[in-house]
Amino acid sequence: MNDFFRVTVRVVEEEHRGMVNKYLGDGFMAIFGAGDSGSNHAGDAVAAGREILAAVKKLNEDLAAKGRAPIQIGIGIHCGPAIVGSIGSPQRLEFTAIGNTVNIASRVEGLTKATGRPLLVTAAVRDRSGDSFSFEELQPQEVRGIDGRLPVFAVRCEGE
Repeated sequence: MNDFFRVTVRVVEEEHRGMVNKYLGDGFMAIFGAGDSGSNHAGDAVAAGREILAAVKKLNEDLAAKGRAPIQIGIGIHCGPAIVGSIGSPQRLEFTAIGNTVNIASRVEGLTKATGRPLLVTAAVRDRSGDSFSFEELQPQEVRGIDGRLPVFAVRCEGE
């Protein structure tokens, strides 16, 4: 896991202006655009997602050479309003993001298993990320907490 975090956190924080906010078991939540209204946070997040997939592919090649099992990941990206700041009690404050936007991003990540696509985004991300990416519209998906089905898009990565 440390190898995974080493390569992916670098992509988010050093190359795409994101911030790894918290580790969640074998994954993490990253925030883009917090406090930077001039950034293309959706584009930064999609670019980071694509580069994370490339970094994990390289890491898997290294692991295979050592006879170790590959790492499989899923990335879900959504954008929208969230409460961002220090949350908690005076004895234990944690800087984080909370709200429906965060919940939807987590649920979109969960859809990567069902769709067989490692990088999924919502229409909000597709619409705000710019023209640098190619998206494939998938069947709308049922997502807990959302009325109706949620339109989701697979991000085409290099080599596809």
